[in-house]
Amino acid sequence: MSTPDKTPTTRTSAEEEELAAEALASSGNWHDGPPPGKAKAFWPSFKRMIGLLTAHRNWIGVILVATAASVALAVIAPKVLGRATNVVFEGVVSQALPAGSTKEQAIEALRAQGMDDFATMLSAMDIVPGTGIDFPRLAGILALVLGLYAGSAFLNWFQGHMLNRITARALYRLRRRVEQKIHRLPLSHFDRMRRGDVLSRLTNDVDNVNNTLQQALSTALTSVLTVVGVLAMMFSISWKLALVALITVPLSGVVFGFIGPRSQKAFTAQWARTGALNTRVEESFSGHALVRVYGRTDSVRRAFAEENEQLYRTALHAQFLSGIMMPIMLVIGNIVYVAIAVVGGAMVASGALLLGDVQAFIQYSQQFSQPLGQ
Repeated sequence: MSTPDKTPTTRTSAEEEELAAEALASSGNWHDGPPPGKAKAFWPSFKRMIGLLTAHRNWIGVILVATAASVALAVIAPKVLGRATNVVFEGVVSQALPAGSTKEQAIEALRAQGMDDFATMLSAMDIVPGTGIDFPRLAGILALVLGLYAGSAFLNWFQGHMLNRITARALYRLRRRVEQKIHRLPLSHFDRMRRGDVLSRLTNDVDNVNNTLQQALSTALTSVLTVVGVLAMMFSISWKLALVALITVPLSGVVFGFIGPRSQKAFTAQWARTGALNTRVEESFSGHALVRVYGRTDSVRRAFAEENEQLYRTALHAQFLSGIMMPIMLVIGNIVYVAIAVVGGAMVASGALLLGDVQAFIQYSQQFSQPLGQ
């Protein structure tokens, strides 16, 4: 009886190892992505990205003007709304005073009764004893506030709508340029890159450029103008309360300094894992026949599950660091809110500020902390 020939089995194993080596060489290490870290040449890249919008420089100018006007209206509105609060408060206080008397007589009567704090607060108000709330004046102020907020909302919508159209056109041209670049690259370039990374550059990274362009021209500009405008209004009302509100700056700096670099590294790792997963999926489909022939279906499934689990954990970590920023800023904002309310209430009682000024200042403190959180 002849001995069975085992050459085919040996040849099959050798071919399998050769195919695996070729696949690994052409795709790179599936499990390792680019090491997370800081972006290289950030400012040159940022300038080139902004340069995508140079074809629409006229509309960009219109957007900048609309953004500045929208922020100006939104910043002025709390100050005007504070006047409405003063009208209501002064009207309520005037009803408690005897009609027919003057403001000076009412103050002297209060001091004679030992109500010095109330008399001091009353001296800072513009009231006529016994008149009550001036409803026509109140209605005019509220109509003006409504107009300011409506104008700010319309301008904000307009600049956002135009910015979306401009960035969409810019990204359309960018995709065409990327496609043309892909066709010009030599084959040796693709031999050195994983195919999943190439797909990630063409899809995820282009979408990230789109989001960054919108944030750079809309959110960032609005935040800077809001901080400057609100800071000016706060110091015009009370420099003491302004210093209290500025507590958020060093606290925010500590939060950003601790979480910011970690968040950047986490998102870099997330996109690296996304490219690795894209590579795994693309090569599993393109080599589906070989996987079935050599019985590697289970191992491919396990490898995909591992890649998917790594991406899940990396994305969860990145989103956690990114999502924790706003709650922390809200806590800091609430602390400052309480401090402003306490100090502002004491200043109203002493006659140094009006109640409407404190109300406007509280709104300004919220507007001031919101851009820092963004």
